[in-house]
Amino acid sequence: MAGSSGNESGLPRPEHPRPDFFRREWLNLNGWWGFRFDDYNLGMREGWHLGREEFDGRIRVPFPFQSKLSGVHDEGIHEVVWYRRRFSIPEEWKGRRVLLHFGAVDYEAKVWLNGHLLGSNVGGYVPFTFDITALMEPENILTLRVYDPNGEQPRGKQDPRPHPHGVLYTRITGIWQTVWLEAVGESYISSIRVVPNVDDGRVSVNVRIMGETEGCALSASVYFAGIVEAEAEKPAEGGEVHLEVPLSEVKLWSPDVPDLYDIRLRVLRGDEAIDEVESYFGMRKVSVEGGRFLLNNEPYYLKMALDQGYYPDGLYTAPTDSDLKRDVEAAKRLGLNGVRKHQIAPDPRYLYWCDKIGLLVWGEMGDWGMPLNRFEAFWEEWRRVVERDFNHPSVVVWVPFNERNEARRGQENQRALVEVYRRTKDLDPTRPVVDTSGYSHTETDILDIHNYRWKSGRDWRNGWSKPWREGKTPRVLLDSLAEGFEYKGQPIVISEFGGWEIEPYKPIVDRPIEPRRLTLKDEYEFISRYRDVVGAIMEEGSICGFCYTQLYDVEGEVNGFLTYDRKWKVRPEAIAEIHARLHAKPA
Repeated sequence: MAGSSGNESGLPRPEHPRPDFFRREWLNLNGWWGFRFDDYNLGMREGWHLGREEFDGRIRVPFPFQSKLSGVHDEGIHEVVWYRRRFSIPEEWKGRRVLLHFGAVDYEAKVWLNGHLLGSNVGGYVPFTFDITALMEPENILTLRVYDPNGEQPRGKQDPRPHPHGVLYTRITGIWQTVWLEAVGESYISSIRVVPNVDDGRVSVNVRIMGETEGCALSASVYFAGIVEAEAEKPAEGGEVHLEVPLSEVKLWSPDVPDLYDIRLRVLRGDEAIDEVESYFGMRKVSVEGGRFLLNNEPYYLKMALDQGYYPDGLYTAPTDSDLKRDVEAAKRLGLNGVRKHQIAPDPRYLYWCDKIGLLVWGEMGDWGMPLNRFEAFWEEWRRVVERDFNHPSVVVWVPFNERNEARRGQENQRALVEVYRRTKDLDPTRPVVDTSGYSHTETDILDIHNYRWKSGRDWRNGWSKPWREGKTPRVLLDSLAEGFEYKGQPIVISEFGGWEIEPYKPIVDRPIEPRRLTLKDEYEFISRYRDVVGAIMEEGSICGFCYTQLYDVEGEVNGFLTYDRKWKVRPEAIAEIHARLHAKPA
């Protein structure tokens, strides 16, 4: 189902970008595009969008211009940039509708085809689509204007300053995920939501269909290991179709056994299939109860690492699909069962590999850079992230915000956190939601804590275990709550700790090193320290998971299990053995 576009050899990121929403008739538009900076914002006045002249530069899509792999590698601040590409439609697509998809463009995009405005999009982490059928010609000119202001917008770990340092990294601008075309029918599937019901042994399928649906039906076929498990069909009139599909025998999805079902959805007009989409799902349930995190109705201890989603040569964009897969495999080699995909809504191909290999993901948003008084604009983008990633069984927790210190006090900022938490719960009632990771908690399903101060098992026992024994609440827990809010028995996860450096590792890129939290002389001292601290955390029954900072180094932060270019700094087998031999104490 991963797909191949059949494009020319050497095409960057040639694989189908959305295995969870796969059509067989598609065309990859990655590769060399015309490119131009517009530092004086002249492009619109001079008619660049009309496509009358070629751009003098070029860029390798889908890599942002700040990256080496883009072929531009300019780390300066350029708020307005333009892209252009020519393409032709395959002969066999004549008579079909054609959709143009952008996986993600940071931040504001306007798109023209043959000089005609298709539309615009705001938000650097979300996909958008245009129906280009009415404007197509034998030879087409696609033009894109991107505005990425150095202002108040969700940007995650991108540093708005010219010279990134500390815990902020190189900014990115423009196209950073695949651009592609699809051929569809006059009536076609525009969205799918698959809701597994483990307790009842069935799956709910909600499909939206665009175009004329009178006389159409939607059919669904569910497969496991290539064998048909269930089929259902229902009239499609009205464009919204809901199917309940019972399964004869439920194969549960988990990190240990990541069993996946395939599903094929077809829009039928009579006996003819006029559109077809292939997807997949996992039968798994996540919930919180009695201070525990539950997976498939059983207590499940979270062993995670922070994953920032950056690459030395591609920045936000992995050089190859194999690089995404290797990051998932690296976490598994360490004996981890999950990651916090931190301050970024990741490439959907990354989530595909988490689904397939078996790795839990806390789905986050790159919210840094946006003040809470602009949460309505934030919500629109976050809503689309949740809708895009809803079907991934690996995604088990939603985290819209991170470390919102301004919400510790002040009712307006606290109301913003509560409102986004409640809206996210309404949008997806099947997953726990963390209001803001680390501290300033208001309403939240999991109370997670960031604690870099305690650097030894003794620190953790004195600061955490001792107060509980004395009938007190640990100060670090109380400090994680926003003013006026109380702890209500939610599961507790230590979602950031560690961040330790190992000598002699330094940044492999030209960045100042992040001030040290703790420097250890070699791999062996690191392993000993890690065993000591993780052991203390896991022996405390009130804690149901942890997340170490971090999986790999990123720019000036050299505190990973791996270097930035993904070379091991510690033996993964030694870390995996710690995770396997230490057992969490029951609550």
